[in-house]
Amino acid sequence: MDKEHSMLEARILQRQGKTQTEIAELLGVCERTVRNHLKAMPAARKKPRRGSKVDVFKATIDAILDANPCYNGELIYETLQKLGYGGKISVMKDYVASIRRKLRLQAVMRFETEPGLQAQVDWKEFGKQIVDGRATKLYAFVMVLGYSRKAFVHFTTGMDSATMLACHALAFAYFEGVPREILYDNMRTAFQPDAEGVWRPTKKLLSLAVHYGFTPKRCRVRRPETKGKVERTIGYLDNNFWPRMDAGILSLAGLNDQVRGWLAMVDGKRLSGFEESRGVRFGREQTMLQPPSLLPFDARRDIPMMVNRESLIRHETNSYSVPPEHIGRMLTLKVHPFGSSAEVFGSEGSIRRFQLSLDGAKITCFFPEDREAIRKRWDADRARMARVRKPRVPRIKLLQPEVEVRPTSSYEALFSPATMAVTA
Repeated sequence: MDKEHSMLEARILQRQGKTQTEIAELLGVCERTVRNHLKAMPAARKKPRRGSKVDVFKATIDAILDANPCYNGELIYETLQKLGYGGKISVMKDYVASIRRKLRLQAVMRFETEPGLQAQVDWKEFGKQIVDGRATKLYAFVMVLGYSRKAFVHFTTGMDSATMLACHALAFAYFEGVPREILYDNMRTAFQPDAEGVWRPTKKLLSLAVHYGFTPKRCRVRRPETKGKVERTIGYLDNNFWPRMDAGILSLAGLNDQVRGWLAMVDGKRLSGFEESRGVRFGREQTMLQPPSLLPFDARRDIPMMVNRESLIRHETNSYSVPPEHIGRMLTLKVHPFGSSAEVFGSEGSIRRFQLSLDGAKITCFFPEDREAIRKRWDADRARMARVRKPRVPRIKLLQPEVEVRPTSSYEALFSPATMAVTA
């Protein structure tokens, strides 16, 4: 029996409760040898490690796969060749496969955040629905706090930038606080690639982040599990809340009232994997959130408007008057996505605030302060045109001279030889 075998046998006998003397007798060795066997740790025989040509390029491969685990192996090989790699592609692919296995294992590890650190944002699309009596697309904005899993949901009929920013403001008011960072998917209203292809937050989102004091972050490409908390909430919203709405008449106000009640019910349920509910965990997390800004954020849409000859601007089938000095100019109409108030701006600043009429009403609204000014403008324009217009000169009929009509025979007599002789 070799030394390693004896050492393993000694350890097995020790686990069975044998003394060192008994083990020495069973193995046919002295007690000192048994003591040495039990002190030493069994170790596998190490094989000599040979170097590989890919070793020098492993850091480059790691960086490529960290940015995109699905990056094509042939393209990686071409990149390494340009850097001087002279090994076989099979050796490189073996290393690439091992790194991809590690990344997959890391991807499924549960990611926990500290209280108040992070929230995750995404949209849920519900397709075309009849909402408030009109056929329109329906969406739900969802924000989930990373630690407590407490969610905010708001139904909308648009996913544009102004709607997204306004939903953030509603979420911060709902949580009564702001997380230190917010994670986004590949939504173009939040992140866009620059001239070099690097994805950066939009100016609107950066303005919102500065106003409320959070850092916008984009989840890694092809790593949806990094925002799994909001994905699971969206799945639960779709499977648990939305089926309850099938038999009802949909309205935005009604949907948002009902989803608030549903969220309160969900907050009271115990989270799987925890012995606490979202509400209990949120009680701790809320104290770690940043206080929201007391000043409202301007999330209104900027809509360019040309003032026509009647001193009107047109928005959603309705027309509204502006002071006549702006006729022919380009103005900006600011409209909040969740309200009916509007404000018109020119180069000198705000011109007027007013309430919008219902879309499709086809109403023309002349404000009293504009009506008289527009009438005076029209009268002045007509007077100016009258002065510029040239008076019409009557055509004078020329008098035709009286002409005596003679027969041809009179000319023959005039130019006869007898007459010509007399004349001569």
